[in-house]
Order: sequence, then C-alpha cells, then structure tokens
Amino acid sequence: MRVLAVIDHPWAESFNHAILKAVVGGLEAAGHEVDVLDLHQDGFNPVMSVEELAVYTAGRWLDPKVGEYQARIDAAQWLYLVFPVWWETAPALLKGFFDKVFLPGWAFAEADASPLLTRLRGATVITTMGAPKAVHTSVQPAVCRGTLEMVGVRRTRWINFLDLGNSTPAQRAGWLAEVSDSARDLP
Repeated sequence: MRVLAVIDHPWAESFNHAILKAVVGGLEAAGHEVDVLDLHQDGFNPVMSVEELAVYTAGRWLDPKVGEYQARIDAAQWLYLVFPVWWETAPALLKGFFDKVFLPGWAFAEADASPLLTRLRGATVITTMGAPKAVHTSVQPAVCRGTLEMVGVRRTRWINFLDLGNSTPAQRAGWLAEVSDSARDLP
C-alpha cells in the first residue's frame, strides 16, 4: 500500500519526528511504500491570501505546493498525520494544509459537500501533548471526524501520548514500539 505521512513539527530532533521515523520503519518493514511530507522542511505557507481565497470556491490554487500535495494524496491509499497538540488543536501548518489543499471539487463537492477523497482507505493521526491527563482537544472531533470524514476518509484512528515532558525514556521507547507495531499491522 502507498502511504503519505505528513508531519507538522518545526524541530527535527523532536519526539514527533521520532514517532514519524518509527512509523516509517514499521510501514516499510511491512512492505508499504511511504512518501514523507514534512511541512516545515518543505517551507509550506499555511496562510490563505486574499488572492487564494478569491479562487478557492472554483477549486483552484495559486500556491504550486497545493497541486503537488493533492497529487501526493491522490497517489496514497492511507494517510498518517503526526503533530503536537498546541492550544487544543493542530499547529498552524497542518491547519493551513487542510484549508488550502482540501479544495472544493477535489476533496468535496461544492454543491452538496459530498466527500470526494473516498479512494483513501483510512488515516492514522498520532499526536503528543504536554498535558498530564486527557484534556479537551479538537483532534478527534475536528481532524478525525470533521475534516477527514467530511472529505471521505471513513476509517480513522487517533493515537495520543500524554504528559510528554514528564515521560521517561522507557515510556517513550514503549510509545515508539507501539506506533511502529501499529504501522506494521496496517490493514
């Protein structure tokens, strides 16, 4: 299976990048083809300009990265999204990725909002949080059930690791093994 793994974290030495590496390792060990999209390394601009908004409803884009990203999603059968939860939601680049890339006529029908990305078999969302216990977050309702399901991704899984700052090396190693095993077992 071809998988697109998208990461939104500015620091390449972060635990989120370690998660991405473990996911890619698990996917490749299972024989999957993996395309990694690092939004920071790619220099993605998440801001929707007035000019971009003017062509949005026509399903057009001005940023050439949007067309490239759509092609990479079109080539994928599964999505992985890896990011920290900041202020209860996804960081700016991932939010802008949804705003600018998931265009009408490509991700959903303009007339009735029916989903158009139904060729994607599913998505796995992996997040980290500094909070020591589960707090309100918009990841599941907004990203999994909202954005992804709205565009046609019916099978979503959310994996969340809490209290990252106080975690031990053993806990982190266990979390990395968990995401690697989960990727290896991708249906």
